[in-house]
Amino acid sequence: MELENKEICAECGGICCKKCGCDYIPSDFTSLSMNDLLEILEEGNISITSAIFFERLPNGKLYANPYLYLRARNTNRPIVDLFSLKTKCSQLTDNGCRYDINNRPSGGVNLVPLSNMKCYSNIEHSKLMESWKSYQKVLAKLVKRLTGYSVEERLKLDVVNLFDDLINENFDNVSNLEIIDVLNGLNLLIECFKEDYENVKGVKLKIKI
Repeated sequence: MELENKEICAECGGICCKKCGCDYIPSDFTSLSMNDLLEILEEGNISITSAIFFERLPNGKLYANPYLYLRARNTNRPIVDLFSLKTKCSQLTDNGCRYDINNRPSGGVNLVPLSNMKCYSNIEHSKLMESWKSYQKVLAKLVKRLTGYSVEERLKLDVVNLFDDLINENFDNVSNLEIIDVLNGLNLLIECFKEDYENVKGVKLKIKI
């Protein structure tokens, strides 16, 4: 199993990198104390992001539950980027990744390159997420410190911005694969944030009138 094949990656042009930056796992770092995390984030190459897990509550309401982790920062995305249209990885250059294989996020290191764009990861996404379980509180504190908002408040703002980007087709540096992925889960997102979606949609209609 070959974890790096520059010829294959050059042939496809880094489609995965153009879709999104790679995910980190805690063992990629020597220390993840509050101060160390803040220093890492302020270097400008990494964002706090989240995976969204949808949960149906007993009252029937659908709830979007954010699960925090770190990812290589995407182009023109902020230090806290909980949910957005993912853009090209900020570390992608014309000659490939700025990081060599030893310094690359584990999400990228474990992506096995195959021809015909059939690359696959040899680390399960669920295991990657599980590795961040004990860091949820410290990451949430950092979200508050860096943005002034709780995770839930910041997520809502990010979702509203995403709705706005979709409605106004703000797709700069966004791959078609990412647009398709977001549209596939859009109905669930609208159900969770229906009022916000209607507000954004209403503003668009007013502008057209």
